[in-house]
Amino acid sequence: MKATINQLTPLRLTVGLAALAAAASTAHGEDREYVETLKPSTGFNSDCNQPIFALPAPLPPDIHFDFIGLHNPATAPGDAGNDASPLTQDSCVKALDQAVATTTNPDFRAANGFPDVDERLKNRRSNEVPMPTLLDGARIAAPPEGALGAPFPTTHSIPADAMTLGEFRDVRGFMRVTCRDDGTGAVEIRVFGYRPNALVTVWAIWYATPPGAPGASIVPLPFGGVPNMLAINNRGNGVFSRELGYCPMDVTENGDQLLLVDLAEHWDGSTYGALPDQPLTEYDFLLDPTDPESAFRSYIGGTVTMNRGVFRMTAE
Repeated sequence: MKATINQLTPLRLTVGLAALAAAASTAHGEDREYVETLKPSTGFNSDCNQPIFALPAPLPPDIHFDFIGLHNPATAPGDAGNDASPLTQDSCVKALDQAVATTTNPDFRAANGFPDVDERLKNRRSNEVPMPTLLDGARIAAPPEGALGAPFPTTHSIPADAMTLGEFRDVRGFMRVTCRDDGTGAVEIRVFGYRPNALVTVWAIWYATPPGAPGASIVPLPFGGVPNMLAINNRGNGVFSRELGYCPMDVTENGDQLLLVDLAEHWDGSTYGALPDQPLTEYDFLLDPTDPESAFRSYIGGTVTMNRGVFRMTAE
């Protein structure tokens, strides 16, 4: 494939992936190769409040949680009941030009025992999410690059406009997995259509039993180790590759299996090591740097890291 894949139309991308998969099946003898296409997502195994893949037993097959909503201009941070509007399948048809915004999923919080966040962190568009800015770690919403003179305050990179639902879901890509006959593996992911200069991390969603746990659960782990960052360039494209000590398409001897690979975009410009974010840690916020009365503390879980693309592994 000599042409750059970021220039392919969706049809040509599909044809190209089919040819790649056919070639891969015969190119390495005993090696196995798999090619999966990226599915847009708006949360865990969810696209506009509908499951994307069927999860294997004993999990309920239709588990899914949306992590974003539609911006609700009728309320504002600090208002009682302030929150984004929930996504629906109708949203994916009629609301593609509306801005997406932060929210928290009550079912996801209940399932994991996570506390809710301060209402001032909900219903925030992608360019309004506070990020660590001050030396003491306090978080402030950064203005667009070029909005104010250098060197202060810290600004967003361009583009810094609010992301729409259509833009959020307009991501494409493929993942090529190689499983070698010695039990090791390798993965290459190429994605297109992301926000230029975005910070993205790659997560292996396992159904596994963590050390010391009484049983298996859904566990997000860095895919290929830490750091698991995927650098998005100024054209919205990115490449991620890792060597693995296992074949990610196979169930392990003790029954652990890699269900999905999730790509998460970090609207706060920060990563959290081996965690997507830190839902049980409180942070300091300062909504107006000139007004000490605008300071507050809150959890952040669900309002900084957004699932924005998923690959099938052992899910159906």
